[in-house]
Amino acid sequence: MAFSATSNRTSFRIARELEKYGAVSSCVAGREHIAYVVEGTRLQASEVTEILLDSVLNQKLADWEVSDMLARVEEDLQSAYTNPSLLAHELLHKAAFNGGLSNSLLPDPASLGGLSGESLRAFVAQAFVSGNISVAGAGVSLAQLQAVADPLLAGAPAGGGPSAPKSTYTGGFLACLSPGAEPTVAVAFEAKGGLGDVKSTATAAVVKALLGSSRREVLPYSRKPLEGPLTSATPLVQMYTSTGLIGLMGTTSSGSSAAAADALTAKLKALASSTSDAQLAAAKQTALGGYQSAISARSGVVQDMGLQLLARGKFSAQEYAAAVAGLSAGDVSKYVGEVLKSPLTMVAVGGIASLPKYDMVAGKLAA
Repeated sequence: MAFSATSNRTSFRIARELEKYGAVSSCVAGREHIAYVVEGTRLQASEVTEILLDSVLNQKLADWEVSDMLARVEEDLQSAYTNPSLLAHELLHKAAFNGGLSNSLLPDPASLGGLSGESLRAFVAQAFVSGNISVAGAGVSLAQLQAVADPLLAGAPAGGGPSAPKSTYTGGFLACLSPGAEPTVAVAFEAKGGLGDVKSTATAAVVKALLGSSRREVLPYSRKPLEGPLTSATPLVQMYTSTGLIGLMGTTSSGSSAAAADALTAKLKALASSTSDAQLAAAKQTALGGYQSAISARSGVVQDMGLQLLARGKFSAQEYAAAVAGLSAGDVSKYVGEVLKSPLTMVAVGGIASLPKYDMVAGKLAA
């Protein structure tokens, strides 16, 4: 429903005006934020900023548009629920957290019938208030951005947004029996500090790079199968305002879930014992390269700016780069050691007959 009709514009007019200015719009929803982004030329920065804020602050959410969108969402959900890795990612949050972060981004299809234009308008009225909105821009001066944004935000409803229960990490286990799906296992732990701690965020990115360095997929045309029970292993890091998740997700053959869980935890334990200088230097370059790639587009940098503003009240790419550059092998080993002390989160999707007991895997980590 993002960038649909407002009290001032029809959906068609919004699309045509953005097209006239050579701008494109997008919207990304996360567990802690919704990011509305418009990317255009510098010459029309004022015009597209006004369209952006109009689309956020004055959403019409007509019943017929909501009804049409629900049909599309239902189709998207049917596709999403057949993706084992996506399901595993959602189960990780459900098992790992209490509070808002445990809520899935994939709603139960049966719950869609309870959504209406009225319920969405009530949500917008509660959440889209002045104290809960941050505006960020790249390639535009602060003065130019404020000249457009300040008058429009002044007319927004006052308030600090809805109060959500604090999310706490607990760890846990969940499994989804899905016959025919490729067996997928994920193990994760708490990444303390979250986006509010720059060093923690930087260390998590470097650890992710180190976990990914063992994959033997150097070139798309020369991929070699992984040794052992895993057919793929993907590092995962998800950072939120004050906490996060760090771990590994892997796929395996039928009947090898137990060995896959052991292999994933072994990769994490190895980092806690030692990391060579060469591995660390390569991981730093990968972490910095990934960050630079993410913010190379204006849409990427403004999303990162918005998240940092919400989490820390300021934005500094240089501070993040300095934190990565300043990490030592000892810092990484200490960080991973502390991560492994948090309760284990383990999930599985697909054939789970061979999956080991949660206590057995947790006990091996403590040994």
